[in-house]
Amino acid sequence: MRIVALSALLLALAACATPPPPGPGDPGPNGLPPPIPVDGPIAYRCSDGTQLMVDVEGANARVAIIGGPSMVLPRASDGYYTNGRYGFRGGGSSGQWEVGRAAPVSCSGS
Repeated sequence: MRIVALSALLLALAACATPPPPGPGDPGPNGLPPPIPVDGPIAYRCSDGTQLMVDVEGANARVAIIGGPSMVLPRASDGYYTNGRYGFRGGGSSGQWEVGRAAPVSCSGS
């Protein structure tokens, strides 16, 4: 009877030691962050502090400036979307954000 109780206790302890499945943003099994998604919205943090959510869909890029306006930018060329005032170039882990005639700023996707 003691062996059965001890076996049950060891099984219960082993179950408690199992780590939870990784969540969004958690490093993978190799210690690296998960890859940037290919489809769907990507969050960008730009060198000037601007934060964007960009979702490229067909011939348009939906851009939401965190704390600011949202807009749809039509594709002007391969990988470049603009409405004449705002522009976004790139995708995946890096991009550039333009406002008016100011120099573009670098952005990192996550």
